[in-house]
Amino acid sequence: MKINPSRNRPAPRRATQRTRISLAAVAALTAAALTACGTGTDSTGTAAGGAPSEAGVAYAKAAVDKHLPALSNVKVPGAAVSGLDKFRGRTITYVPITLKATYFQAQLEQITEAAKPLGIKVQVCDAQAQPTVATQCLNQAVSARSAGIITDSLPFDLARNAYGAAAKAGIPIVASDVSDPVPSAWADRVVTTDNGQDVGSRLMADAIIADSGGDAHVLFANTTSTSTTKESSDAVLDEFKKRCPGCEVTTADWETTAVQKIPTTVSVALNSHPAVDYVYVSYDQPAGLPAIQGIRLSGRADKVKLVGYGSDVTAMQRLARGSQLADTAVDPALVAWNNTDRMLRLMSGADVPQASEYTIPRRIFNKTNIDSVHGSSVREFKNGAWFTDGSFRDTYRKLWGVG
Repeated sequence: MKINPSRNRPAPRRATQRTRISLAAVAALTAAALTACGTGTDSTGTAAGGAPSEAGVAYAKAAVDKHLPALSNVKVPGAAVSGLDKFRGRTITYVPITLKATYFQAQLEQITEAAKPLGIKVQVCDAQAQPTVATQCLNQAVSARSAGIITDSLPFDLARNAYGAAAKAGIPIVASDVSDPVPSAWADRVVTTDNGQDVGSRLMADAIIADSGGDAHVLFANTTSTSTTKESSDAVLDEFKKRCPGCEVTTADWETTAVQKIPTTVSVALNSHPAVDYVYVSYDQPAGLPAIQGIRLSGRADKVKLVGYGSDVTAMQRLARGSQLADTAVDPALVAWNNTDRMLRLMSGADVPQASEYTIPRRIFNKTNIDSVHGSSVREFKNGAWFTDGSFRDTYRKLWGVG
């Protein structure tokens, strides 16, 4: 594989040991991927690629096939949680990185549904991807004496002091989709979770490898704005390095605070690399539509195949129309119920199970299974009907003593 950075990437950051609930190991740093993908490097920084790998293609095809069906066996923790009656009438605060994304809207709805039989209310505060707003949200939760806080894709560095203040106040925190190490001073109040963005991101690389037969020219429109998205980015590059020595990957970075620049970034990258035949966009929200605009600006809409991450409804509609190759997503409903379970255990003083005791269902969607999920239905995405049969709800209610 050879990688062409379409613009200067940031200097690699020192890897740190992750003290979090984890489903997957940290992928190699982007810088390592850039220098280790080929047999040599020319003066422009482009590593020489190799021939397509039959083994890599076979692996990619098997990985895609494995994740096409809905999940039929959902694992949830087996230990019951007691003493939850004392929280009746209390409030949990949900703080997503941005409530504009359908995924986080689904999280809010499902946490609310999960908490309702327990008499626990859910208050939302949209961080709007802004450090000052995120800080205000956490501080408000402390002032309101929330029984707990669930954050979503909100890295510690975005509001470190506010996180620390909440932990010091004794408020339990579930930081979902955060891979930052938990400071020792917070350890008894804060749990981080990994919902496997890096795993899902690799699957979209596999979809490209399988479709191209191991010979793809890829524009990877990605972001490394947070520790989690950086891990996902590294995972994609690592997957191409491992499975597709015949692939060429060009990166085009975008920032969550400058989404309006994505069309120009993508258009310029495509015009500079006319051999590109696949565009991989992470994530459908907020980058999907702006990236498509950039593809159209470049005049390459009929020459490239698109893959994405997040499986929002507009992406599913593109799949149904045949204008997108593949997409992947994690079930927002089960993730929300998993996080509610973790929160209830923290609130009650019970031990929080290891990650292996929770299921994180993810699924690839393409032309072979798009008809099975009614891609136009926001409701079915939000309630998780695309991913499981929903039986985990009854199981969790029994564990919490309300089923």
